[in-house]
Amino acid sequence: MIPLAAIIPAAGLSSRMGEFKPLLPLGNGTVLSRCVDGFRANGIEQVVVVTGQRHDDVAAAAVQTGAQPVHNPDFMRGMYSSVVAGVRALNADVAAFFVLPVDIPLVRGVTVKRLIESFSASVPSVLYPCFLGERGHPPLIDRRLVPDILAHDGAGGLRTVLDRHEAEARNLDVADFGVSHDLDYPADYALAQAVVGTGYPSEQECRQLFAIYAVPANIVRHCQAVSRVAEALCERLQSRRPDSVLDMGLVRGAALTHDIGKGTKQHEVVGAKRLHAHGFPAAATIALEHFDMTLASEEPITEKEIVFLADKLVCGEGPVLLHTRYLRKIEQYRHEPGAEQAIRARLARALEMLARFDHEMGVSAETVAREALQ
Repeated sequence: MIPLAAIIPAAGLSSRMGEFKPLLPLGNGTVLSRCVDGFRANGIEQVVVVTGQRHDDVAAAAVQTGAQPVHNPDFMRGMYSSVVAGVRALNADVAAFFVLPVDIPLVRGVTVKRLIESFSASVPSVLYPCFLGERGHPPLIDRRLVPDILAHDGAGGLRTVLDRHEAEARNLDVADFGVSHDLDYPADYALAQAVVGTGYPSEQECRQLFAIYAVPANIVRHCQAVSRVAEALCERLQSRRPDSVLDMGLVRGAALTHDIGKGTKQHEVVGAKRLHAHGFPAAATIALEHFDMTLASEEPITEKEIVFLADKLVCGEGPVLLHTRYLRKIEQYRHEPGAEQAIRARLARALEMLARFDHEMGVSAETVAREALQ
C-alpha cells in the first residue's frame, strides 16, 4: 500500500452543538475515537489530530487512540488553519492524505478501504466519496497539492484549493450515509447515536447500492414489495410479543437488499459479498440465507426468518400463496435431474416456517402479505 496519512481537524469551539463534540460518547468510544479508528483499522499509521479548543483534553484523547496530536495556535481563524497545521506535520514519505473533520464520525471503515483501493489504482489529484450524487468526506488528496495548500491565504477554505485541481479529481460512489452527516446540532448527534454501528443499510443507502450495482428496476420493485411484507410481519409479531427485540431497521434494510446479487450465479452468495464490501454484515447474513431456511421449534423467530418468509410470499411485486410459488418453480425446473425433489424439500421447510408464523401472529402470514401489498 502506498504510504498514506489522515488529518482530523478537531480544534473548533462546538458552539452550535452546545457540548464539546470531539469528546462526546459515540458507540463504544467517542466522536474523536470513531474518526481515528476508521483510519487505523485500514493500516494508516500517521493520523494527525489537530487541536485548538481544550487542547490538553483532545491531545490526551488522541494519544489514547494511537493518533498524533498537533496544536494549532491559530484555530480561531477557522478550519483551514487547522488543515495547514496538519499538512505541515505530515511525514516526508506520505504520498496522499485524508482530511476528515472530527464532526463527521460515521464514515465506515470499509469506505476508507474502498477509497484507498480506488486511489491506488488511478492516483487522481483528489478522490471524493460520493453519496447519492453529492460529494462528502473524507477526500483523499494527493501530495502534489501540498505546496498549493500551504501557499493559499485561506480564502474559501480547502475547497478553493481542491477546485483548482478538479480536472484530475475523481469520484467514488459509496453506500455510506456517514460521508455526508456532520454533527452540527444536538439533533445530528442524536441521529448519530441511533445509527452508529448498524450492520444494515438505511433506505438511502439501499438506493445507492441499487445504483452502484445497476440493479434492474423490476428487482428493485420486488425488493420493495418484500420489504413492505416483511415490515408488516414484523409489526404483527411485535404486537403479540411485547418483549420483542426485533429490529425493524434490519428487517427493512435486509429485505430491500436481499436480491442485490440477482442475475448472477448463486445470487445469494454474491449479494452477501456485496453487502459485506459496503459494511453491512447483518444484512449480508440474511441475504446469504434467504434462499432456504429451517427454524428449530425452540429457537425464536428473528429478522432473518421474517425476510425469508416475506420473500416467499411475494412473486414479482404482488402477493403469492406459498404453495403456488414453489409449484411454479417445480414446473420451471422439472426437466433438471433432482430439481423437483429438492424444491419439494424446500417447500416442506417453508410450510413449517409458515405454520410457525401463523401460530405466533394469530393470523395467516399469507393474509398479512396480501394486505400489505394492496
